[in-house]
Amino acid sequence: MKKFIRSISVATLAMAMAIPAMADRVLNADVVVVGAGAGGTVAAASAQEAGLKTVLLEKNAFAGGAGNFMEGSFAVESFMQKKAGVKLTKLEEFNRMGEYHHWRINAPLVKRFIEESPKTIQWVWDHGVHWKEVKSVWAGNKNLTWHIYPHAGSLPAAMVNTFQKKGGTLLLQTPGETLIMKDGRAAGVVAKDLKTGEKVTVNAKYVVLATGGYNFNKDMVVKYTGQDLVPSGAPGRTGDGIRMAMSAGAVGDNMGPMMINGAFNPLPGEAICNGPNKELRAIFRQSQLYVDGAGNRYFNEQLTLDWPVASNAILRSGEWTYLFFDDAFVKELGTKGKGYLNPCGNFIQRGQVAKELPKLLQDGVKRGDVFEGKTIEEVAKKAGLNADNLKRAAADMTKFAKQGKDTEFGKDKYYIRAVSKAPFYIVKGKLHTLASLNGVKVTENLQVVNAKDQVIPGLYALGHDAGGVYGDSYDLRIGEGTASSFAINSSRIAVENIIDQQKKGM
Repeated sequence: MKKFIRSISVATLAMAMAIPAMADRVLNADVVVVGAGAGGTVAAASAQEAGLKTVLLEKNAFAGGAGNFMEGSFAVESFMQKKAGVKLTKLEEFNRMGEYHHWRINAPLVKRFIEESPKTIQWVWDHGVHWKEVKSVWAGNKNLTWHIYPHAGSLPAAMVNTFQKKGGTLLLQTPGETLIMKDGRAAGVVAKDLKTGEKVTVNAKYVVLATGGYNFNKDMVVKYTGQDLVPSGAPGRTGDGIRMAMSAGAVGDNMGPMMINGAFNPLPGEAICNGPNKELRAIFRQSQLYVDGAGNRYFNEQLTLDWPVASNAILRSGEWTYLFFDDAFVKELGTKGKGYLNPCGNFIQRGQVAKELPKLLQDGVKRGDVFEGKTIEEVAKKAGLNADNLKRAAADMTKFAKQGKDTEFGKDKYYIRAVSKAPFYIVKGKLHTLASLNGVKVTENLQVVNAKDQVIPGLYALGHDAGGVYGDSYDLRIGEGTASSFAINSSRIAVENIIDQQKKGM
């Protein structure tokens, strides 16, 4: 037996010695871009087009990241806005943004972003992504800034196509893990090929961090916001770029704000109103009665269309909020000529008729995130809410509907609906986040700086890896589409600076 064990051990050792050690892969480039989302693909395509040998690293098995979910992008004074007769100027918008964010922004960076935006709209068009229209979700708004993509994922797909046709190297399932620093300068990235397990070292003179912020890193979200929120959108955005930048001495720039998208019933794989339950989730945007965990109304629900602002109010209601309505409202949404009061992104339009809502409500009852009752007492008990408070909230809203005036919070009568016709419904909702908004401190050229505002040579951060763009909330009201727009504009600005630095031998 001992001889058998000894022979097995020797054979195992011999086999182990016969298997060659995993060879590290080494690539040399001018630029390495970490993250192949909207910003990363634009940066990589721009750099490769400029003759810079570029390697693009992506954690996921597909390119595009959050760029695959983009509906539209912000700009001012674009060719489309001029054609539509939009009078808003870049300087006016810069000051509107500054005031919205109480000037807690990197003003030179924001101004540069706005200045670049119309050029980028043209550049995107020239690269085969033809905008459908320029519009606004706000009825009557003449300051149209939201340029709508032809279809989801169209921008990153076009950028990857350009990048690869120009000879760029795209490595999927290969996340950047460690920043290489030499003599105080960024000099490349160490990545890992998730398919083979091998280490991939990319030596490069310029490193561009475009990993999309930290929306899916629960520890970072709780650390910087103090809240446990539901991440939605593209997975993989776990703060990798921010972590790498900080390892080189970078500092955060107002990293708490999140792109909180309002409350929805949490359903895996669904973001905003773009999934199979979109008709149900869209009810959270219809400005109907919200109550807190005690069954009390707590804000003017008209704000739900301006979801960054509404999210601030909902944050105070605790982990869960509750949407309360009756059967009359369900029937109204399903009636031709009536339909939804508000849009939900580009997925539900104002006036669209709900066709699947009754079924989706019953599906929700089975799941446990929708509660139905023949009386208010019954639905309150099922949802775990105080029946007396809920009855008072319903009575108040019914009174406001009869008199055509909300005397509690002043909601516009267009949105006021009675809550009096059984059956009654409560939908349980939790705040969702589309992205973290700010990252590390950068210059107006997206160069990462340290605590003394000194540039870390060769290191750039863009999109949600860069900070200084937002105050405490996403600026939907005055700049629809700024998140996606900053990603692609900051990419082009960063590459312009890299080209300039290279010419100067820096």
